Amino acid sequence: MSARPYEVRVWNEVADLLGLWTIEPDNQGRYVVTHDYREETTFEAEGDALDFARFGAEALVETSRRDCPCEGDPECGVWEPHGISVQEVEGELSLITPPLLCL
Repeated sequence: MSARPYEVRVWNEVADLLGLWTIEPDNQGRYVVTHDYREETTFEAEGDALDFARFGAEALVETSRRDCPCEGDPECGVWEPHGISVQEVEGELSLITPPLLCL
């Protein structure tokens, strides 16, 4: 993993960042996952840290889609169901915009 954090982000189509998980190695060979700059969880293996972040993001996506105020409109969301998507950003990239706005 690079010096910059790996990120897993959840966006909606109007560019609201709904959730952010960062994965960074610490100086003891472990990996720290920070959720929305508040909650930290430490893992011994990089793969476990990535799985944790991805699981959290997918859970947020499911909850956000389920709680969408569209009342079941099949047209809700242009590129993704209810306009909610997950984006993973490798440490060396500085992409800060939602993936759907980059088309």
